[in-house]
Amino acid sequence: MPVIEALKKEIPPALLAPFGAVLLALLWLAGSVMAGKFKSVNADAARLEAGVGASALSLEELRVLRELKQNDAGSYKKALRDRARFKKTVYEAGAALQEEKRLLEKQLEIITAYVEIKEEAGKISLMRGDHSLKDYTFQYSPLRVFGIGKQAMPASARIISKERFAHPQRGSVEEVNGKIYWEPPQAGKDPRSGGLGEFVIFTDSPLVFHGPPPKKELHEAFPHVCAGLTAYTARRLYENTFIGAKILYLKNKKVLP
Repeated sequence: MPVIEALKKEIPPALLAPFGAVLLALLWLAGSVMAGKFKSVNADAARLEAGVGASALSLEELRVLRELKQNDAGSYKKALRDRARFKKTVYEAGAALQEEKRLLEKQLEIITAYVEIKEEAGKISLMRGDHSLKDYTFQYSPLRVFGIGKQAMPASARIISKERFAHPQRGSVEEVNGKIYWEPPQAGKDPRSGGLGEFVIFTDSPLVFHGPPPKKELHEAFPHVCAGLTAYTARRLYENTFIGAKILYLKNKKVLP
């Protein structure tokens, strides 16, 4: 071989044998070291292979746990949505019941509320059942009749209209040649509304509740029965009565509705 031939030329023959022995010893030592390294590497590889198997099992367990958690999270979100919808349904049902209850209470209030005129005591009472909610005084006791003719106040009447401002001249409806003509009553802050003033309540009887009239001549010319209310009393009656409410006229004794 070229390397050996070169060594023979460079190294004397007497040193060649010892040099070879030293070289063989070095090669043996290097082989021993490499063999030890290979054994350590093989042991590490075996441990890694065992760890890979355990890691694969752990990875599979983690994957299963992740799927379980995802399923649990989905179920929890669905339960939250269902609970929110249920709470919304309960809230809407409760609100509807409250509204229905309020309407029923208002209807009961309308049905059971009425006005009582106690001529002997000079009081007008807002009543609910047999209980007086509020008493108001009025000026004309007995009730005074205005306008032409004698108009008797019946024992009971009902409210048929409420107007913030009202003219004594009422609206009229007539049929001419098959056509209906409607002339509405004058309303608003018109000077012609000075005959009855503000907070006017018309009944199906000659009785009309109203505040102090700005024009007494118009008021006295309008045929009606008047109680002579103050502005405060007229407003309170206007705000706390309903169309269709009953009015009882008690002249000398109490009459139950």
